[in-house]
Amino acid sequence: MVWGLIVEHMYLSLISVGIAIIISVPLGIWLTRHQRIADPIIGVTAVFQTIPSLALLVFLVPFVGTGKTPAIIALTVYGLLPILRNTYLGILGVDRSVIEAGVGMGMTNRQVLWMVEFPLALNVIMGGIRTAAVLIVGVATVAGLIGAGGLGDLIYRGLQTYNTGLILGGALPAALLAIALDFVLKKIEIRVKPKGDKVKQPKTGTRKLRWVAVAAALLIVPIAVFVGMSNADQAKSDTPGQGDVADNAKQTDHTITISGKPFTEQEIMVYMMGHLIEAHTDLNVTYESFVGGTAPVFDGLRRGDYDLYVEYTGTGLMNILGEKTINDPDKAYERVKKRFQEAYDLVWLKPIGFNNAYTLTIREKDAKKWGVETISDLERVAGELTLGSEPEFLEREDGYAGLQKTYGFEFAATQSMDSGIIYKAIKNEKVDVIDAYATDGRIPAFNLKVLEDDKKLFPPYYAAPLIRADTLKKHPELEDVLNKLADKIDNETMQKLNARVDIDKEQYEDVAVDFLKEAGLID
Repeated sequence: MVWGLIVEHMYLSLISVGIAIIISVPLGIWLTRHQRIADPIIGVTAVFQTIPSLALLVFLVPFVGTGKTPAIIALTVYGLLPILRNTYLGILGVDRSVIEAGVGMGMTNRQVLWMVEFPLALNVIMGGIRTAAVLIVGVATVAGLIGAGGLGDLIYRGLQTYNTGLILGGALPAALLAIALDFVLKKIEIRVKPKGDKVKQPKTGTRKLRWVAVAAALLIVPIAVFVGMSNADQAKSDTPGQGDVADNAKQTDHTITISGKPFTEQEIMVYMMGHLIEAHTDLNVTYESFVGGTAPVFDGLRRGDYDLYVEYTGTGLMNILGEKTINDPDKAYERVKKRFQEAYDLVWLKPIGFNNAYTLTIREKDAKKWGVETISDLERVAGELTLGSEPEFLEREDGYAGLQKTYGFEFAATQSMDSGIIYKAIKNEKVDVIDAYATDGRIPAFNLKVLEDDKKLFPPYYAAPLIRADTLKKHPELEDVLNKLADKIDNETMQKLNARVDIDKEQYEDVAVDFLKEAGLID
């Protein structure tokens, strides 16, 4: 698994570096001949550099989908500035007397560029390429959030499951890749650096350029070929219930693709639905890489990147439809079911049973010390407490903003952090209150207490399979099969299933299959 992710990371990085070179080097040379517009164009690339990497990735998803394509586009954008700027400055920095010597020898403008200016500027250009390469390898870790794979997938899963080993398993190879790539490029830089100040004869300059091209090909082509082979092998081994990939490609109508959001509960449910489908139909199932949050996974379902995932009624009502809270669970479900069919041609199947609503959660010992049972009880101590939460919670109307309006108090401070870090923070007393999901297995495991939402701020978040209508039309048997999960998993059961992954470190798929067998849903 790790080797496959390393290869994916190298693929994303090297392809992006290659494309950035192809764009930036010719553009930088052209700008040296059109210096009036050089500053504005370089300024535009600098603006792109200031856009946060995650924001750029998520922005691209609605236009080009999830996976490697938006990741490569974003990484290429991040590599443009250092290469473009160094190319421009490197060419301009060539000593004018050397250029005039070339002209005096009877060289044309093109010959001066390729036999004098470019070779002498090559070490500066290579410096920009090295900077871009290291930057791209680092930023590529974020690509895992939109299903592009790479070592970021390990890091994100480690954060979600509080697994330091996974975090290090992604971070250390990424750092080593950056160091190794910088070392290789440094060797190339040394090799192509002109010796002395004399103008090189055409034969020598041509040989240097040829050497650079060969070195780049030796670096990039084997990786690209290896990745292609690895992806084919991985598709064969990672797709449960499938035989040869080529045969399955001819039977796409008989394959259901399932995805989900990148946290424990969703990953368990993805495998649960997949094994249920395979056990009760003749359909094959593939699992799409998990993407970063509601918007990407919903957009992917609408586009047809996959057929099915588990969504929550509160998320569908407020985040996707943009409507007001409906606190009655049945009315909320009927509303999203009707509106999704009308607006998106997507079908909500029957709720699975658990309500993964937002909660405010504190340590059990603090609840006893402060005499706190409900969110309203927090008012008398909130001014001294720090809230740790996901960034999304701080922005949502049914999150911190709604909390302030509904309950009339705010905390002394807030800290935004990933959901995997939140539990570590409250356990180590770095924060006092966290926003948690009701079905999280770490709540009982870490001796935490969920406070009663006595003023009904948080809407119901009942989970249900969300499927494309055209998929259901092709395979109507899926409705009865997936509805076998209806009302089978309550909050307590889901907490235990999540805890088996987050606390006991079991595999998502094993936990899903065990439940299906215990519930008598598969043999």
